[in-house]
Amino acid sequence: MLILFNFARLTELKMLCCIFNYPSLYRTSIFRKMDEEFDVQFCFGRNLPGAQNAGIARMDYSVLKRRPKHFRALSFWGKFPWYCGILHLALNRKYDTFLLTGEFNWAYFPFLLLCRMTGKKVYAWGHGLRKPGSYPKLRRFFFDSLAGFFIYGEKGKERMISLGYPAGKLHVIYNSLCARDEVPALRKDLKSDIYINHFGNADPVLFFSGRLTAVKRIDMLITAVHKLNTEGCHCNVVLVGDGAERQKLETMVSRAGIGDRIWFFGKCYEENRLSEMIYNADLCVSPGNAGLVAVHALMYGTPIVTHSDFELQMPEYEVIVPGKTGMLFDRGSNDSLMDAIRSWLAAGHDREEVRRNCAEMIEGKWNSDYQIEVFRRYLGGKCAGEDAR
Repeated sequence: MLILFNFARLTELKMLCCIFNYPSLYRTSIFRKMDEEFDVQFCFGRNLPGAQNAGIARMDYSVLKRRPKHFRALSFWGKFPWYCGILHLALNRKYDTFLLTGEFNWAYFPFLLLCRMTGKKVYAWGHGLRKPGSYPKLRRFFFDSLAGFFIYGEKGKERMISLGYPAGKLHVIYNSLCARDEVPALRKDLKSDIYINHFGNADPVLFFSGRLTAVKRIDMLITAVHKLNTEGCHCNVVLVGDGAERQKLETMVSRAGIGDRIWFFGKCYEENRLSEMIYNADLCVSPGNAGLVAVHALMYGTPIVTHSDFELQMPEYEVIVPGKTGMLFDRGSNDSLMDAIRSWLAAGHDREEVRRNCAEMIEGKWNSDYQIEVFRRYLGGKCAGEDAR
């Protein structure tokens, strides 16, 4: 009886522990599904360096069954990231599986050694490597110590395989902002005259949402719109977000004399406002890399234009099927960007067909239901257990 009791107790204690760098608001949908699927303890960085200044909103913990734990994120000399307070988790009997944020972190090495010693499985979730990078032997140790790596896109998987990492450990999980069944409902009752009322015309509207930073190359969008309007291809722009480049961009708009064509809306996390603006725009344009703004745009049926240099792109660019869900242009080329915008606007696309194309892309793989299916397959879960039986 004692042996049976101990066995039952040990089985009961097994949990998944997720050690993530930050409780980002946009991950609420997938975190809720993980909370429903697994007996999980989330552990988040309390003070991710730069997160607050970068405008990364935090999720509401009340949607989770168990209160998350926290650790301190440190950075020594700007080169050596360290998570202070995670090593003891490897020795906690409750956890037999860990899922980590996949970026390189020095604290992971003693953590992985402890997990090896205690026979616990460790997975990571991230972008993977773009190139061999510094400390190649330590990076190799990190990946070799993992039971699997959940990577955002197909291109990232191909890159990792080309660097010599085994395909069997790489599981493409894409990214998400919502659940699959939420997509059709998201687009109901969103049509409005928000842009006609603001700009005083019915010209096409180009949309961007995100941090106004140099890497996003919003200066290229402003230059393109100035030239397009001069040539008679009239269009407006709405920029949702704030950042270090805003003042520079506002000065650029003023000097070009197109203040009536550019709407600096500012920072916004209210989904009802964002959904209305995205839905009623004609095209989302992200001249620099396109991250989650691509997924966000397609959720509401708006195609996206971004550059085609995949080595410098974010994984979300994979939602673009040229001519159906957006367009690609040559990175850094103002003329190519203008051509992409002009050709899309002149093509006479059926707006409802484009909305359907965008919805099909998000409903296919870029949703939290698809992500939880991938996690279930490799981490085990309620349905995985049922299938096994």
